[in-house]
Amino acid sequence: MNNVNLQLPKSLYRNLEALAEKEAVPMNQYIIYVLTRQVAEEYIIRVLPDENIIRQKESFNQLLNKWGKTTSSKIDEILDKRDLVNPEETLSKEKINRLQKMITQKNLSNTIL
Repeated sequence: MNNVNLQLPKSLYRNLEALAEKEAVPMNQYIIYVLTRQVAEEYIIRVLPDENIIRQKESFNQLLNKWGKTTSSKIDEILDKRDLVNPEETLSKEKINRLQKMITQKNLSNTIL
């Protein structure tokens, strides 16, 4: 096992200490648990509940119906006006590539059937 020497702000140290005490584990063990959980989050893909998927599809279909009556140039104009936002912190380039690959494979398997 490797060692890491950290200098923590007093408030963070006290918070970690209190959380470790609450869990009745040594602070070292608690810090390892928290770090492991954070790293594991990078590899978890959450499945949305069916009702969320249905609402998203309905919203998307409404948008398609609305835009279906719109010219390509008008769509480009609307898209140019949209607000740009940064991706979620946990959405890394590797995760995006992996998801795109999974979607492509799923679409190919559906086409073959």
